Amino acid sequence: MENMNLWCVKACWGNYTFDYAHSDSVGNSGGILCIWDPNSFQKDNVTVSDFFIIIRGTWLKSGVKILMVAVYAPHDLRDKKILWDYLEYIINRWDGEVLIMGDFNEVRRKTERFGSVFNVQGADMFNTFIANAGLEEIPLGGSSFTWCHKSATKMSKLDRFLISENLFNSYPDICATSLDRFLSDHRPILLRESNHDYGPIPFRYFNHWTELDGFNKFVIDTGPC
Repeated sequence: MENMNLWCVKACWGNYTFDYAHSDSVGNSGGILCIWDPNSFQKDNVTVSDFFIIIRGTWLKSGVKILMVAVYAPHDLRDKKILWDYLEYIINRWDGEVLIMGDFNEVRRKTERFGSVFNVQGADMFNTFIANAGLEEIPLGGSSFTWCHKSATKMSKLDRFLISENLFNSYPDICATSLDRFLSDHRPILLRESNHDYGPIPFRYFNHWTELDGFNKFVIDTGPC
């Protein structure tokens, strides 16, 4: 969409309890929309570009200052280098936690591409940016590839979540899962903190028990629970 209005955002979110920032598309290229609940995250300021939206604010539950970046990276290698350098500069001067997400239009290793050429230089620049910015990638569950060509002959992992190391240490159960594609050629990715409680430890049975003297008598004498 070349422009975004309040009613479009409400249709995406479902109610009026939201704040948002957006970067308009240029024709069929680009376009970023970020929506959040102001009861959970309080915005301080926003920086908008064709290739990213930076939102600085506070996660109200914990009081942690957080820098959120939504990325729609360019295809050109030179433009990507400029973007990585700028984001590294911003992140390294931020006093707080960092969450960066989106379509990076780049892979980190050869196994993240299928049916297309792996660009070593592009991957090296991307990995250098991640290391220099002190970021960690959240492991992705579900499909290994987040983008698929309509012919299904080309697939790549272009979308991911990167977070600061301290944030990873604070939320060790955070995980990302790729969902089914619907309208887009990219898969949606769900980020959440997954801390499952499976209840009491289940009963275990070991076959060697039957070889112990008196086992059968023990079972008979015990009777049903």
